[in-house]
Amino acid sequence: MVIEFRREEEFFVFQDPGGTGEMLRRKTEIRFDPLTGESSRVVFDPGLKLTPPDYTEIGENTKGPKCPFCAENITRITPKFPSEIAPEGRIKVGESVLFPNLFPYSKHNGVAIFSGQHYVKLPEFTVEMVTNAFRGAHLYLKKVVETDPEARYASINWNYLPYAGSSILHPHIQVIVSEQPTNYQARTVKEGKRFYAEHQQNYYETLLEEEAKLGQRLIKSGKHISWLHAFAPESHLDFVGIFQGTSSLEQLNDGHWQALAQDLVKIFRYLDSKGLAS
Repeated sequence: MVIEFRREEEFFVFQDPGGTGEMLRRKTEIRFDPLTGESSRVVFDPGLKLTPPDYTEIGENTKGPKCPFCAENITRITPKFPSEIAPEGRIKVGESVLFPNLFPYSKHNGVAIFSGQHYVKLPEFTVEMVTNAFRGAHLYLKKVVETDPEARYASINWNYLPYAGSSILHPHIQVIVSEQPTNYQARTVKEGKRFYAEHQQNYYETLLEEEAKLGQRLIKSGKHISWLHAFAPESHLDFVGIFQGTSSLEQLNDGHWQALAQDLVKIFRYLDSKGLAS
């Protein structure tokens, strides 16, 4: 096997707090990411049921005139791109609108809202909403690459609701293109090159092949995108999507974005069934 799925086990022994005097032995499994070698810990799951937060009241108090992303404000308050990026100043796909970030994280930084709906619960996202936002992000990425060849590192980022660190309730994604990689990009690019130099194989293609053989974590093999659960997860329900037949965001087409949106909507409904809000 080209990829090593390395794991180690540790056991903690302690007395049952219930007063029986029984000694309990709990296992912690330490897993190492097959690409980067970074460790993650899979611990005992007590089976707690989560109660998702409800932002309905906050949504009512922050929508409309108080939200820069709502319909009455978005064309009045948000900035515009230069004409070489967007002739009309903003990029629109359906109800999605993409505009410059007023407080940018990088040399190029767009923000795209999904629709005019201010508060969208996880199962309320539609395929159309998600597809439109990501298609707009893709159009922006391609324009940036055309006008600034030095901007080589691109990412589309989504912090959904305050639960995940979002400062504005209205659903939106951040599109960042920079001359400098993020820590994650630098690490995975470096290790991906090392893997190719050692094995003459693409790491992600090889990962999908070996996960398919194991039959433990592969969720779906699709025409445009395949899904698996991370071997060394960084969180609960750490799903990983790998686009097929492409190596960069700018190479993706509408079929990829449509497939991503269809799968994300299904994942969102699954997360909602598990008591997660974002």
